[in-house]
Amino acid sequence: MAQVRDPNWAGPGPGPFIEVPDDKPDNKPDNKPSSSFTPEELASINEAAYSAAGYSGDTATANYIRQLQAGELGNAADTQAALNRLIAEGKARNLAERGNENYYPGYDPGGREEDSSSVDEFMPALNAKEILRTVLSTYGLEDLYEYAYSLYAKQQIDVTDGDSFIYALREQDVYKKRFAANERRRALGFKELSPATYIALEKSYKDTMAANGLPQGFYDSSEDFEKLIGGDVSVAELNSRLKDAYSVVRDASPEVKNKMAEMYGVTDGDLLAYVIDPDRARELMAPDYKRQAQAALIAESAQRLSGLKFNKDIAEQFVRQGVTQAEAEAAFTTVGQMGELRRAGLGEQQISDVQFAQAALGTDAEAKRLVEERKRRRIGEVTASGGSATLAQGDSTSYKSGYGQANL
Repeated sequence: MAQVRDPNWAGPGPGPFIEVPDDKPDNKPDNKPSSSFTPEELASINEAAYSAAGYSGDTATANYIRQLQAGELGNAADTQAALNRLIAEGKARNLAERGNENYYPGYDPGGREEDSSSVDEFMPALNAKEILRTVLSTYGLEDLYEYAYSLYAKQQIDVTDGDSFIYALREQDVYKKRFAANERRRALGFKELSPATYIALEKSYKDTMAANGLPQGFYDSSEDFEKLIGGDVSVAELNSRLKDAYSVVRDASPEVKNKMAEMYGVTDGDLLAYVIDPDRARELMAPDYKRQAQAALIAESAQRLSGLKFNKDIAEQFVRQGVTQAEAEAAFTTVGQMGELRRAGLGEQQISDVQFAQAALGTDAEAKRLVEERKRRRIGEVTASGGSATLAQGDSTSYKSGYGQANL
């Protein structure tokens, strides 16, 4: 009996040895004479088939090799060329995956004997490196490839279980930086997100921003989303922020946008950024972007309808006092009709623009008293001189307090 490689072996490497009768020519697998090959051709083909089988490992290739040996797929030259291609492809694959073109269990490049020293050595799975790189790239952890491969070589991770081996990397600085928001979540009492959930949330943020018309490339990196994820901001909440801001600011008149720029230094390019992350976009912007937008609307209405000008602090004060946009426009329209009443006469106390606004809106009793006192004095002066109660440059009798017509 003689030992030869098992010709039916379908695993990686050349397969185990089996015993065959001594009269089998050359002790080669499948060395059955074929009428289509000469003895010399058959010897060369069997030698190449033996080598090609060692590089394959899958059933389909093994069957293909047996057909070649049997002369079923062409003449000797074509058969030899096909086997040589299989050998070349196998060597290239081994070199790329294992660093050695002949590096597989039980194969001795110098002979046919089993190499007992290599049987227990670590052998990478087929395409293991490509799988590892692909998974790490998906999670943005490409820099951990060498470390991850060292764990794989020690058989401490399974490359076919992405979630499991990614979790094994969580103490590495690269991992902590990539999923930095988890640290903030823990500090705030929120549950840490798995890498898969974390990345899915980032994608949902991107999709939501795109659906709301944000330009491509704006606010779409892992660092951009860190504060949102760390603060447990849901996709629904982000969507609400965007829609609120758009409805109040984006669709407003150019005058309102100009007022936003004047009061808060907000340009068109800043609007979307500060809605999402006010502190990062502009240090001077308060997180309450709604209040800022409403204040800008009130300030713009005051200037457009009555020529009143006041700063953001006054405008925000009106917002905090509950003044609505409708109330503001009605009051400022009335102030705009006062004409000469707004200009101080000889010996009269000055009344500021802010006081006229406060009086019209009914938010300050003293301002209201000053304006009404001036009106009574003016009406008295006109009556004493025998003139009309309708003052030139403005009808004081039509003055409104902000919540109804004044009774004089």
